[in-house]
Amino acid sequence: MRRRAPTIITLAISLALGLGLAACASEFPATSACPEEPRAAGTLPGLELLVPAQLSGQAPTTVDSGWNCLATTLGSYASHGVTRLEFAGATWDAGNGNGAVAAVFRTATTDPRLQRPWVEEFYEQGARASRGVENVETSRPRMDGAGDVWRLDALNNLSLQTIVVWPHGDHVHVVLVASTVEPNASRDAHQARVDETVLAAASVEADRAVPPPATSPGESAFGSVLLSPA
Repeated sequence: MRRRAPTIITLAISLALGLGLAACASEFPATSACPEEPRAAGTLPGLELLVPAQLSGQAPTTVDSGWNCLATTLGSYASHGVTRLEFAGATWDAGNGNGAVAAVFRTATTDPRLQRPWVEEFYEQGARASRGVENVETSRPRMDGAGDVWRLDALNNLSLQTIVVWPHGDHVHVVLVASTVEPNASRDAHQARVDETVLAAASVEADRAVPPPATSPGESAFGSVLLSPA
């Protein structure tokens, strides 16, 4: 029996590629076991302004934001003095394991400024440690819109996945594109989707007024956070 390709959300979790970067991988109601790490639309609305509003003329399937502040979810970031990693992202889920995620990350103001090598380290370690992931390759190409980037390509069961990372000011952008591996699948089509998603993410107006990050792991720069109901 042929295995089904994982959905974009499933493979994002399995490779630690999702926006929450955690075992808790959905929106967090107030009764969640991880109340310190909310993830929901509008949690950090200013940061959500830095992700694309559309891709190929299509609005994202979901847009959400939040932060990680627990050692188990920060992973290798904690070794660099990061106590709170804030994120926002947009997901386009095309079904059958095909999709794209465009995310932006930053640290709290009391933390060291987020560095691209830390992000690269996090994703490469996650890929190489994940069961079912093979053919992990990294490179440093130049891509339209983003300039010099770090790129990781890997096979995750039936999914061809590409991660692209580049810095912009106090933020680091991350793009994930996944394509189901099928007999007639085109590597060129996957590459075209990578190019399109990177360009869309890099083209977002990034010099608009964005509220600053929090000053401590438990403080929100936007006041109280309204979480989704259970």
